[in-house]
Amino acid sequence: MNNKDILAAIATEIETLSAELLKVNNYIDILGKPAMDKANEIDKALKDAKDRFATALADEQVEARNLRLSRFSDIRVEVKSGDNLNTTGFLIKYKRDTWDIKENASVPKEHECNGFSALDDDAFDYLITEKPQAIPACIMALAPGKPYEAFEAYMRGKQRGYFTGTDPVSGHWHSA
Repeated sequence: MNNKDILAAIATEIETLSAELLKVNNYIDILGKPAMDKANEIDKALKDAKDRFATALADEQVEARNLRLSRFSDIRVEVKSGDNLNTTGFLIKYKRDTWDIKENASVPKEHECNGFSALDDDAFDYLITEKPQAIPACIMALAPGKPYEAFEAYMRGKQRGYFTGTDPVSGHWHSA
């Protein structure tokens, strides 16, 4: 049974339990404690089904992300010289499985782009999570040991047109 089937089965269970709970709640005034006990039992089963549904959904998202990232086998970032971080360019080269009509199969092919704004979202995710050591030191200097935060600071500085603190490329101090 695949994850979509599991999600569908749990969703059906949630609908069924919700309908049963509604019916039992209508009889609480008439039947008293036995109906209240049954309502509590159904409510517990409903909460359990919702928890299992949330877990299955999260597992599906992790599985889809892992599948997307498994298509990558390498990523490198070449730093093009510039006077400061704003004028420094980056050439990103990465290998991703791509369909080759001649070979009738997906094979690793090299792709490249100029700058991080042109980088494919999955390639960026691969860089940040799987190959953070390939992130240029001048960007990592913005938030050492924290790839996401370093790129946030880099993108924010690029958008503003200046970086606060010492420029990691030129070594000159810039103020806000």
